[in-house]
Amino acid sequence: IVQSAPEGSNITVDGSMVRWQKWSFHLRWDLREGVVVSLVNYQDGDRSRSVLYQGHLSEIFVPYQDPTEGWYYRNYMDEGDYGFGTMASALVPGADCPASAIYLSPVMSNVAGGADVLDKRVCIFEIAPGEPAWRHYDFITGALESRPAIELIVRYIATVGNYDYVLDWAFDQKGNITYRAGATGIDSVKGVAAQKVGDPTAAQDTAYGSLISPGRVGINHDHFLSLRLDLDVDGTANMFARNLLVPEKLPAQAHRRTSIWTTKEVAAKTDTEAKFRLSYERPAMWHVMNMSRKNATGYPVGYMIHPRGNALMVMDPDDPAASRAQFTNYHLWVTPYAPEERYAGGDYPNQSEPGQGLPAWTSHSRDIQNQDLVLWYTMGFHHVPSSEDWPVYNLGWHAVTLTPYNFFDRNPALDVAPVHAGETGSP
Repeated sequence: IVQSAPEGSNITVDGSMVRWQKWSFHLRWDLREGVVVSLVNYQDGDRSRSVLYQGHLSEIFVPYQDPTEGWYYRNYMDEGDYGFGTMASALVPGADCPASAIYLSPVMSNVAGGADVLDKRVCIFEIAPGEPAWRHYDFITGALESRPAIELIVRYIATVGNYDYVLDWAFDQKGNITYRAGATGIDSVKGVAAQKVGDPTAAQDTAYGSLISPGRVGINHDHFLSLRLDLDVDGTANMFARNLLVPEKLPAQAHRRTSIWTTKEVAAKTDTEAKFRLSYERPAMWHVMNMSRKNATGYPVGYMIHPRGNALMVMDPDDPAASRAQFTNYHLWVTPYAPEERYAGGDYPNQSEPGQGLPAWTSHSRDIQNQDLVLWYTMGFHHVPSSEDWPVYNLGWHAVTLTPYNFFDRNPALDVAPVHAGETGSP
């Protein structure tokens, strides 16, 4: 990765505070959570507006789908069992991050009661994704306006056993905050007799995985990541609502169309009812709003949770492995802020009893209307190994974005400078 900034960096790091473009936020290193971002504000004209009070990875559950004697117990809570701060590995300039990135070396306590300096565990850099933030071509006048997108990335990599998790916070000029989780490393395999899928023992050997190399089966497994998002959208008095997309039949004699869809806003009142799953059949947009603050057109200011692909647990929820990771039962949970509630699977997930964490907290019907809200987003993916995964498999990304929804009076990226100031192009 080669990048240059001949006129100097656009990123300012002052102690633990980071400033870039109109964004400012605080960075902290944690033994269990790794990177924690806090006090995320956006400078909107002469106002510094709060968006996210704190965000961090809350838990990762990785259940392997092999019930045999040597594998049935391999159901890991990667963060709670091991700690992402303690398992973070040094970053390689020019490969893990651009050589020109800002590298941070956090100080962390060790088991002997001392302190260790962790060399190059966090990198911060700008990146051009190679796409426009926005563009438009006018067919009548021939005028063309296009503005290049730039993002700020905060990255660290935690190596837990055979897996390397590349974890990013990304901020852009459009007011978006994206959390990305990438997985790479080496598949967990077991030795088998089969060398090819046509061998006599192949069917039995591959009952719970794929033959990814002669004599090696990569076991089917899942990854479920819980992201804790303590939102403060223009303050702490927020509410959560689903904007349902509702199909509507039209009378044929009155319209040229026979059906359309409309929107219906449904607010969640308690945390016990605020548990949701993504659905293609019953789509809904998820909004956090501040009802006491309005934009120029009178809508309450808000942010929307924009998923980018996801999965649900396929296992029986009563399975001993799945029962201690019940946060995976829903893609989104909403709770009122409580300082002691930080980990979706509970404080002590190792050999814990079923139902710890989110299921226990949300069993008391706590009020979430005009409250300081915490959103818990579950991001999951299934991994069925293939030959391309061996001997090391390529980085694959999964993400979720917090995107402004009536938070601004107009497009916040209008002032992004063109590639060549003052010029327009033509096809």
